[in-house]
Amino acid sequence: MHQKKLNDEDDQTTTLIVDKEASGKRIDSFITSKIPEKSRSYIQKLIEANAVTVGGKNIGKNYRVSTYDRIDIKNADQFEISPHIKPEALRLKIRYEDAHLVIISKDPGISVHPSQGHYNNTLVNAILYYYKNKNIEGSFSDVARTGIVHRLDKYTSGLIIAAKNDQVQRKLSDLFKDRKIQKVYAALVLGTFNEKRGKIILPIGRSRLDRTKMAVSVDMGREAVTEFEVLEEFNNCTLLNVFPKTGRTHQIRIHLSYINHPVIGDSRYGSKESLQIARDISLLRQFLHAKKLSFIHPVLNVKVEIEDSLSEDLQNSLKILREKF
Repeated sequence: MHQKKLNDEDDQTTTLIVDKEASGKRIDSFITSKIPEKSRSYIQKLIEANAVTVGGKNIGKNYRVSTYDRIDIKNADQFEISPHIKPEALRLKIRYEDAHLVIISKDPGISVHPSQGHYNNTLVNAILYYYKNKNIEGSFSDVARTGIVHRLDKYTSGLIIAAKNDQVQRKLSDLFKDRKIQKVYAALVLGTFNEKRGKIILPIGRSRLDRTKMAVSVDMGREAVTEFEVLEEFNNCTLLNVFPKTGRTHQIRIHLSYINHPVIGDSRYGSKESLQIARDISLLRQFLHAKKLSFIHPVLNVKVEIEDSLSEDLQNSLKILREKF
């Protein structure tokens, strides 16, 4: 049996692969045997909510697993987290809004979703308050997401989309899955490049050495594609436009680190040199900003293209870099 957690920007899934010894077991019994911290009744709730699929298809709690079945358990914490989530009057920087969705510029240091034991001060709390204050009566089957279908790392700033009801949320989710939403990030990375454009095609999965990290993983990883172009070069670092074509967890950070151009200020995937540069330019987090989103509106059928300026801390760091280096 293989088990791995895949926390995409677009998805949050625990995946189990059934081995020969488990073949024939009821699926709820099999899952609880592999994830003992979850009760059987809890797993049955997930199955009833269609949060458990086998080979991409919904199943019932009486389903019996077969060898090599791939079981995906989506949003596995929603029933435990959702009751604790309350609206909070946190600042929201709205970049676009209509009757169906809103696009927000997230500040660095703010988590997108609540998690176990961390139910406050997230983007979801802020959106719940904003919708309530605006009398937006959107109903969401998963309060822990509240219309959000993609994610940004806590210390990444920039644009993120939130739907105003479940129907639009599903349509946006389909656009992401079909790769019909184009994203552009600004990233300051270590070193310089011989070419002005590049493309990285390397699968990403859970690190075998450190299960809290993701890594390039040829055998267990999922497809990941990142393109980039050089915007501005300095002595020992480069400002890039980055175009992620897939939405794996930490994808940009992992890919750039793997080709020896880690994001400046990245404490998880960076190097001593990239962290030193961050200190030199008064940067307290990774230099990564979701600067542009473009897509065909899922309801209005018109093109939406929104750009966001760099957050103040990144602008200040660039100013120091241009003046001193």
